[in-house]
Formats: sequence, structure tokens, C-alpha cells
Amino acid sequence: AVVSTQSGHYGRGSTSDSAPDPDTVIRSLINLERGSALQDTRIKQQFSTIPNEVWNVQAVEKITDRKRLETLLKSVDSSYELLSQHRIRLQTEFQERNKVAAMLKEFVMHQKEQLRSVESRLTEYQGKLQKVQAVRSQLQSHLNSLPDLTTVTKLEPLPEPGSLFGAPDD
Repeated sequence: AVVSTQSGHYGRGSTSDSAPDPDTVIRSLINLERGSALQDTRIKQQFSTIPNEVWNVQAVEKITDRKRLETLLKSVDSSYELLSQHRIRLQTEFQERNKVAAMLKEFVMHQKEQLRSVESRLTEYQGKLQKVQAVRSQLQSHLNSLPDLTTVTKLEPLPEPGSLFGAPDD
């Protein structure tokens, strides 16, 4: 069964600003399906075996035999008990479905918030990627404009530092 915390949140490690984790949502949905009073074939089969006299008040008026009436009364009592128990199960299931619906609503809201956040970050990083691509393109263009030093045959040696900064010859 699904259990909510006092803050109305579900799942392990929930805080007041987090939604239920996907595992909790999945477990809750599976538990609802497995324990569904609506899907209980055993109960459906028991309902189908209830005699028509239990459902039909007019048929009761036609019965004159006391023993048959007592048998019918036992059937009515057991049918009443079966219906009462099933009503309680349905009511509990209804409450659980409401809890799971609230959990799903909170989960979807949280997922939408995360989606907006991821979309915002994606837009931000796409902008950064475009800037990096522009810098890369500029660098490639600059690199292509530089002379290819591997094709230069022979360079003249550079002058000695002393001759560059030395005293003038007399």
C-alpha cells in the first residue's frame, strides 16, 4: 500500500520540495492493480453465485415454506456480509487511488519543472557551444592564414645579439 508522509510526499528520502521518485510511483501503481477490488475475480464469482431471490424482493413474497425462508435469510445474511466487505475494500481502494492520483499529479508537476530546467540549461549550453564553435572557426582561419614553415626552404640565420645592440663601428 502507498503511504504518504506528513508533508504529503511519498517515497524514500522525500523532502518538502521533492516529488515521489519513479520507483515509488511504479510500485504504487502495481500495488493498486494487484490489490484491486474491482478486478477481484473471486469476488465476482461469489457475487454470481448469490441466488436470485436475494436480489428480488418480489420473489420473497411468494415463498411460503418457513425452512426455505430461513435458508434464504442465511443467504441474504452471507450476501450482506460479502457486499459489506467488498464495499469496505472498494472504499479503501478509492482512497488509495486518490492518494496515487495526487502522487501522480505531484510527480508530473515535478517532471515538468525538471523539463523546463533542462530545456533552459540546454539553451544555455547551445549558446556556449555556438560561441566555442565561432572561436574554433576563428582559430582555424587564423591557423590557415599563417605561413607553412615546413615549406620554407632555407632561412637566413638571425644576426648575433651583440651585433644588434652593440656599439657602432668607428
